[in-house]
Amino acid sequence: FMITRKTITPCLALACAIVTKRYLIGTFVETPENMEPDHSDWELFRTWLLGRMIPDAHLCGVTKLLGRHYEAVSALYRLLGVKVGKYVYWPGSGFRFMEPDLVELGDYVVFGSRSLFFTSDSTHRRQAVRIESGSNVSDRCVIMPGTTVKCGAVLGSGALTKQGTTYAAGTYVGSRGNECILLKKANGTMEPTESSYARAFTKSSRMPYMVLPEWFHIMWSTCCIIFAAVVARLPLVASLVLAHRRFEGEWLSYSPFALTATIGAYIFGMYPLTLILVLCLDIGSKWAFMGRRQPGSHSWDTSSYSQRWQLYLSLAPLRSFASGEHDFLDFFRGSQFLVWYYRALGARIGKNVCLYPNGADPMMTEPELVTIRDGSCIDDASLIAHLNTQGVFTINRLEIGERCVMRSFSRLQQSAVMEPKSVLMEHTLVLPADTVKANEWRQGWPAGRGWMEDVEEG
Repeated sequence: FMITRKTITPCLALACAIVTKRYLIGTFVETPENMEPDHSDWELFRTWLLGRMIPDAHLCGVTKLLGRHYEAVSALYRLLGVKVGKYVYWPGSGFRFMEPDLVELGDYVVFGSRSLFFTSDSTHRRQAVRIESGSNVSDRCVIMPGTTVKCGAVLGSGALTKQGTTYAAGTYVGSRGNECILLKKANGTMEPTESSYARAFTKSSRMPYMVLPEWFHIMWSTCCIIFAAVVARLPLVASLVLAHRRFEGEWLSYSPFALTATIGAYIFGMYPLTLILVLCLDIGSKWAFMGRRQPGSHSWDTSSYSQRWQLYLSLAPLRSFASGEHDFLDFFRGSQFLVWYYRALGARIGKNVCLYPNGADPMMTEPELVTIRDGSCIDDASLIAHLNTQGVFTINRLEIGERCVMRSFSRLQQSAVMEPKSVLMEHTLVLPADTVKANEWRQGWPAGRGWMEDVEEG
């Protein structure tokens, strides 16, 4: 039953949503400029219904079965009405397009994770969003209705676009005054070129490593989800098997209390054993697939790093074996157990460090490139040592000094350094290779500066 719920049910749910979208909900169209938005019950109901039929960013869970990033995902979005070009690199976190017909994506577009697309405003005026060929939308961006991102434009981390605005080639990040900040303007007009991800699949025979075909990624992701579903039910099934042997099949010969107490004891013992098994598989697979990461460029067309990382990430559902499909790392939040876990993955972490007491999405992704000194606290913050800019994937080190604090929704990008007793306030971005000085605090996306008085402990 669990395997069916994880594999067959998502496909049936998405198929039902696609049929309903095509034959009942219909096509969403832009609101003409000289007309008021249609506020009829039917128009509002259409958007609501599609959102209820596809309630998550993974197309009812189907993209998890397909490897999340590949051409099969593009095919599914096309069935929903999204205009998708060739070799779009989809984010692992997925997208929710509430009015999919109003989204246009060109060839070789590269996405970061956890971005949001809006195709209608608070007055229900619908405007199309266009991401042209060769552009890049990084993590945590917010794309407002009517936005056009031209070829060569890079919307960096947390970029907020302005409704009805066109963004020419250049690099944009964060937001000030309700619009993203232009960091670097490109010279002239740019033509779209193949991303490194596209080259890896279209010219696989020329790559310096064996590029696994897309069907293999689909099979691998599906098998990992099936294996995770089996592991999730392992404590209960093993407990019932042991109880059956204990009672020699004579269940009716024992009192309900004896049966309940025995099965409960077996379950109580099986969950820690399953946790140890999952920990061994999780940590072992990291070292087997990734080894010890080294700083540098690891693009799809020059290194097998990205391919191995996707194979490793497909095993992540193994950790969600606890009740309610919670990741077991959620039970370690803020404790020494989480520090030990990341040390086992290669992170250099000092004494009295508090990691993720309120969780994080995601927790550190490249632990061996992260150094955290004594007494620091990392709240619901991002320690991400990689950048994926127009398909050029690079990783580098992060360093956090003694008694530093990263508050909720702060982010330290690759090569950045926090010196002792520095603080990142809520919703703060430190740009790559930047240094937060000792006793300095920063706030903003990107960060502005402030200073704290250094008070010695008595």
